[in-house]
Amino acid sequence: MPVGRFPFRRTFEFLSSGNLVLKSNVKTVLINYTHCKESLGLRNFIYKDIPQIQFKNQGVQIMTTRNKSNIPVVNVFFGDRRKVMIDVEGKTGPEILEIFGKVAGATEREKEDRAMPKYPGRHNPANFGKYGHCYCICEKPGQAPCPSRVPHPDAKKPKWWQQRGEAAQ
Repeated sequence: MPVGRFPFRRTFEFLSSGNLVLKSNVKTVLINYTHCKESLGLRNFIYKDIPQIQFKNQGVQIMTTRNKSNIPVVNVFFGDRRKVMIDVEGKTGPEILEIFGKVAGATEREKEDRAMPKYPGRHNPANFGKYGHCYCICEKPGQAPCPSRVPHPDAKKPKWWQQRGEAAQ
């Protein structure tokens, strides 16, 4: 269990409960908030939703700045050098999340395309074990069989220390 200040925000259950996946061409998100009353919703958004967004989108850089401008604003930078500026002055946290999801969120088709297979190791023939291509390398043609199935030819021979004692007699 995580310890420290606000430990529930670092639990796996909390982080994985977020469902906002960003578009693949989103590179950076810059969030500027102030300590004014108009920025309260953005501060709640940063506190509750940003950890979940970062967990779901680990390739996206998310930066927060304080008091760099007079209004609370969210800037989204895309890979094709586009910049979208979202004015969030006086909005609540869920409203900001909804607007941010419409601007930078991935569509259902993009989410399906980016979905990972359940066991990606099965596609690589070099992986063995429970989630690999096959359980053991002995199942591949041309490999030595497992000693549990076929005994090793030298297994029944006497060991060197056993032969040394017989040679002395």
